[in-house]
Amino acid sequence: MTHRARAASGFTLLELLVVLAIVSVVLGTLVLARPSAVGARINAAARGVVATLRLARAEAIARNTETTVSVDPGTGVIVFSHGKWQLPAGAQVTVTFAETERTAAGGSLRFYPDGQSSGGEINLRLEGRLARVTVSWLTGEARIDP
Repeated sequence: MTHRARAASGFTLLELLVVLAIVSVVLGTLVLARPSAVGARINAAARGVVATLRLARAEAIARNTETTVSVDPGTGVIVFSHGKWQLPAGAQVTVTFAETERTAAGGSLRFYPDGQSSGGEINLRLEGRLARVTVSWLTGEARIDP
């Protein structure tokens, strides 16, 4: 058997092991990089909260009047003039409001015609995952903190 015939007959064990190692590293990286369903649910909820808060701020500026977004941490319900919506089932909600905005059921974030707000923080926790939404009192900007 010539050298050429032996080289064309197949792969060596070492070549197969190298390929298997590369494939397992790539698959392991893909599995770890894929966001979990819980992470996706909590991130979607946080984005929804931010969108509601931004809409309230825009409405306060456009209508030249104060608007509020009420949050009930006990039920996970957020109420705004355009309706109410429920946070994901099982989500735990903690809020930090200005003293003047607290109520027995939770409290509100107030937005003023100049774009400012009463400020605050809404923390959403679902199965160990946390999403923190903050609202600046000075600018009224709502954002998700990393």
